[in-house]
Amino acid sequence: MTKYIPYAGITHAGGRYVDSHYRALSDDWIVDTFAPQTPANVTAAGRVEHVESVELIRGVGPFAAGRLKPLADLEAAWAGSTVTRNVRAVFQHDDASVWRRIERSSLIEFQWSEMFALAELTRARLPERFMVGVAHDVITQRWERAAAAARVPASYAYRLAARRSRDRERRSLASLDVVVAFSEKDAALARALAPTTATEIVLPGLGPEEGAPERSPDPKEPIVLFTGALNRPDNHNGVEWFIQRVWPAVLRAAPSARLVVAGAHPPASLERTVTRAPRASLTGFVASLEPYYAQASVFVAPLFTGAGVKFKTIDAMLRGVPVVATPVGAEGIDGADLLVGETEDADEFAGAVLRALGREGDLRAREAGAWAEVHYGTAAFERRLRDLYSRFPQNR
Repeated sequence: MTKYIPYAGITHAGGRYVDSHYRALSDDWIVDTFAPQTPANVTAAGRVEHVESVELIRGVGPFAAGRLKPLADLEAAWAGSTVTRNVRAVFQHDDASVWRRIERSSLIEFQWSEMFALAELTRARLPERFMVGVAHDVITQRWERAAAAARVPASYAYRLAARRSRDRERRSLASLDVVVAFSEKDAALARALAPTTATEIVLPGLGPEEGAPERSPDPKEPIVLFTGALNRPDNHNGVEWFIQRVWPAVLRAAPSARLVVAGAHPPASLERTVTRAPRASLTGFVASLEPYYAQASVFVAPLFTGAGVKFKTIDAMLRGVPVVATPVGAEGIDGADLLVGETEDADEFAGAVLRALGREGDLRAREAGAWAEVHYGTAAFERRLRDLYSRFPQNR
């Protein structure tokens, strides 16, 4: 069960993880996927690799097939940050075509916490089946951080979402046999919510795409890079902070520097901010981030909200790009001391960016890249995941 159907070149980090996850297991397992029928998943279904079959769940009701998405997302948040109601309804009713295929499975896996809500319904139907949840993050923490960062009255809404999410995640996690987390921090959050559910840590496998260009930063016009889906408030709010609070100080000391914000779907407010900022640009959607990593002199992760390991930070480390991040931007990464800077203070952040443009950046990037390859390289990840899944019982 997956929120998104992955494919080679998928642009968001979670989708890239699921693609690598299925690839790692495909030699030993036949992978059948179930996912909500949305426009993005319909497109992705024709490009997916490493899986035997794809079942898109249209669901029933007014939200079927991804219709009325804003209302569907609002209802899902009210229900505790779950998969949308139209998909839940399929599992709540006796849909023979879906349950027949699920009942044939040796192991049932849920990707993303929203899909964990289906574990409760599946456990009721198949009480003896072994079920695993892969926690890309713990949504309750995401809402709690949003509440802490927001002003009244929005903070009240975020606190309510956190409370409802906490109740739902407790039930969902308790329905699983094992939850797989990407860091000790997320594993601890899962244990606190569901102490009786076993937790395992599998560091995600990341790295450059095949045929990625060699690094070629230009010291005469150094590029400061940010990447991310810009329709996510965690990302666009962080970029706004960086441009308003950090970028002017960087330009005063390094007037030839350029800021490149690579990501799709920026809100209008961010477009206006970038347009007004000197020597800053938005790329919009790009088919591959590899050329941007190759040209970057420093990568920044100025995040204050959100949860889970930040794949974008690890991606930069693996590609040899010096990194400056806030504590949230470096969260879950035990090698965060290899970053050039980790701070929420705007002046200190600017100073770290400037140091990253010098010799310190090259030194830290080499050390961080070597460390990241050992811990987050594809080969090590595949070994860990295969070993873990080989120990899971099947059709108990």
